[in-house]
Amino acid sequence: MIESSDDLAVREVRDFYGRRYRVGESDRDLLGRSRSWMVGVPLAAMLAISLFQYGFGAALPTLVEATGWSVWQAFGVLGLWVVAQAAGSPLGGWLYRRVRVRLAVPMLIGATCCLAALVTLAHSDDLAGVLLGYSVLGGFGAGLVYMTCIATVTDWFPERLASRVAMVGAAFGYGAIPFVVVAGYALDPANRTAVLDATAVIVFGVVASCGLLMRKPPRNWWPAQIDPQRWAIDRRLNRSIPHNRPATRPYPPLAALRSGMLPMMFVVVVLTAAMALFDIAYLAGAAYTRGLSASTLVVAMGALAASNGIGRAVTSSLADRIGRRGTLGLSLLIGGVAQFGLLAAATNDNHPAALVCFAVLAGAGAGAGYSLLVSLVRDWFGDDATVPNYGIVYSGKAVGGVAGIVLAGLVVTNPDSVVPFVVAGCLGLLGAALTRWMRQPGLAWVRLPSTLPVDRL
Repeated sequence: MIESSDDLAVREVRDFYGRRYRVGESDRDLLGRSRSWMVGVPLAAMLAISLFQYGFGAALPTLVEATGWSVWQAFGVLGLWVVAQAAGSPLGGWLYRRVRVRLAVPMLIGATCCLAALVTLAHSDDLAGVLLGYSVLGGFGAGLVYMTCIATVTDWFPERLASRVAMVGAAFGYGAIPFVVVAGYALDPANRTAVLDATAVIVFGVVASCGLLMRKPPRNWWPAQIDPQRWAIDRRLNRSIPHNRPATRPYPPLAALRSGMLPMMFVVVVLTAAMALFDIAYLAGAAYTRGLSASTLVVAMGALAASNGIGRAVTSSLADRIGRRGTLGLSLLIGGVAQFGLLAAATNDNHPAALVCFAVLAGAGAGAGYSLLVSLVRDWFGDDATVPNYGIVYSGKAVGGVAGIVLAGLVVTNPDSVVPFVVAGCLGLLGAALTRWMRQPGLAWVRLPSTLPVDRL
């Protein structure tokens, strides 16, 4: 018997796979309100930080004009931001695991870094200063916020992990749309300082407020209204069975690495990020060097961001029916094919309708991978190690993001080049093929019982 902090008697049970669950406390016992707050609050924080990636792409033509940077220098700012964001995410997971209940510390650190990043971008034309202030600090802060939000939702919704993580992760895509519109239509060198300073204050206020409200549940907490033992094996209760079996045993990071599957997931993120950042950087660079109209840039970048978010939500539902591994392969296949569609649009002078259409497919294909991998990591490597293992997997974004931005730079500086599009498309197809070799560790040794297990306490 375990006593909770509120002197409520709780107990620990195990399911067929030996996983532990803390039952007996409701979300209202722990929070004083519904756990739906722990979706809404992280979602709001994700909306706030989403502008750093897609928003920067939409603002790139104005920033290049205002600062005198070359396109390659502007791409360098975005590339270093991606590296810092990917590197900050595992640290965010580390901090999350070490705080007890309140998540104010990592969120306030992240909010302060985001504030400094946007203020730097608003006031400085010095490339070195922007690389330090916007790219390093801003990327680090966004990574802390991103991983803290994902980890919070993961712990509060263990039985609805895929759908809730997709919901919150989607905000990192479509949340950038308002700023994309502002950057495309209203931002210019004359008002850059005022617009970015105002944005910095808003982002800081939202993220800091969310951090003061966010909490984490006790370790292994499970919602009181659902029997975890039945949930683990009852296909009528848990519709994702048999396509998504739980982990056969815990796999901490070293064991997950030795299994060979965690490195494969890392490679999948590298390939996914390469496609995603190629698309963002290509649209941003083409708007400056090839004279895309503001309307075309806003619609294409907005469509890319929106489909990135919506794709996560759609694929989370599809994954319950055909399995997360299969859905991941399908999304990468769509993203890879979309790169060849963007090539067709580019050779047709960036025809607006074609550009937007294939931007939608590209965003949906690339975005789905991140949310699917959270669930896949938990299913394959166990609940306790979800956050550190996903942090390792997500860090692959640093490698892939830089590769994608370099490919986009080659297209922007050599408009007749088709090779970067082909390479980006082949990376997606390679990722789709790679998922066919991915296998859940230890699954071959486990068979589900035909009847419900007896309580093993």
